[in-house]
Amino acid sequence: MLVTQGSIAPDSVIRLVAKQGNVANFLGGNHNLKNQWEAATGILIDAKTMPQQASIDYIQNHSDVDLTVARNREYADLFHKNLIVDLSPFIKQFGFELVGTHNKTFIMPKKQAFHAGTPVAIPADGDIALLYLRRDLLEDPENQQSYQDQFKEPLQVPKTWLEYQRQVEFFHQPESGFYGSVEQRDEASAWMFWMPRYVSQGYPNQFLFDDNMKPLIDSEAGIAATESYLATLPYSPPDILNHTSNYTYTLPIFMSGKGYSTIITLAGAKIFNSPHSKVREKYIAVSMPGTQVGNIVNRRTTLIYGNNLVIPHTAENKELAFLFAMWLTDPDISELALSEKGGFADPYRANHFESEFIQATYGKHVLDVALKEIPVTVPAGTGLPGDREYIAALNKNLFLAAKGEQSAQEAMRVTAQEWDQITERYGREQQIKYWLKMKALFPTVH
Repeated sequence: MLVTQGSIAPDSVIRLVAKQGNVANFLGGNHNLKNQWEAATGILIDAKTMPQQASIDYIQNHSDVDLTVARNREYADLFHKNLIVDLSPFIKQFGFELVGTHNKTFIMPKKQAFHAGTPVAIPADGDIALLYLRRDLLEDPENQQSYQDQFKEPLQVPKTWLEYQRQVEFFHQPESGFYGSVEQRDEASAWMFWMPRYVSQGYPNQFLFDDNMKPLIDSEAGIAATESYLATLPYSPPDILNHTSNYTYTLPIFMSGKGYSTIITLAGAKIFNSPHSKVREKYIAVSMPGTQVGNIVNRRTTLIYGNNLVIPHTAENKELAFLFAMWLTDPDISELALSEKGGFADPYRANHFESEFIQATYGKHVLDVALKEIPVTVPAGTGLPGDREYIAALNKNLFLAAKGEQSAQEAMRVTAQEWDQITERYGREQQIKYWLKMKALFPTVH
């Protein structure tokens, strides 16, 4: 239609840039999805990969991109630097919806597609953090008796972070090359593993800021969350604090059967279920632990990673890019996209969780846990312009604490001071408006 109307040239090309882990999901095995689109529309896809870097760095330096990926917490900086477009005009023009109530809708559109009420991305990856444990070790009768004798409580799926920490210590056997915790502790991803510990400290949530943008992390809650984050370190692999020890370091350790626990997205199950995995049929995915608040256990998880589709402001073919993105994430096409073994995008529409193929790939019990976690999922990052700076400050101080160069209390105090300075640079009144919109997306159940 757009070609016949003269809105676009018949020889137009969509210039797509994705990360290596997304290429298979976006193009299909042997480019079958790319070929299907091109055969149906006559519009070619020119696909490239970007380095593993922040999307803002790539988009700022490349004007020849029509469609690319950005993580959930990157939206605020991308939009406020005028690097990605508001999708509202295209949604209205073509009659698509991002928020719906039908059984094939996006599972978390307000947390994955919007920034401060403005649609800026199309969900293409459902990266909820889950806890993975060795089920065979949990269910072993000798382990159960020994744990009961030592801690005077049953060995079971941990309800609280304190119970989880006891289990991490119990199963740690470094002399045998087996580690209690294989959670990441590299600087770049520190916030991802600290946030669920922190937000669960208060009910309904322990927020990052008060309504006047005063940081709330320099507090007993912030210190407790940081101490919990640091407590796994003595029970982790020896190189856990290397800058390069991200999931490419931790996942192979867990998959090779050398760890009791790890935290990662649904993609972990896809890897752990692979034919060469030593933990296949030996692990279990469970809800994230919580914190005892009064008479309830308050549980929270968060979106981590997450590569969704955005249209750069410099794109030449914005309409085409939008149409391809909506086609690719269509309920039926997206099932095919997620079926590609070489891709690491996770289910993000309701129908994905009912697909027999996707259930076979990830394991139905893992998908069921992810669905259970949706109501207690915290939006990614701070949701604020300057998010990159806020999170960098938090990551830096958590990493310094992990290396023993400052205490948990100092890490929170220094981070709070740096956050205040960032807020002042961006303008406190402006930041208050964005924070209140972000705060409204936090869970209200436990």
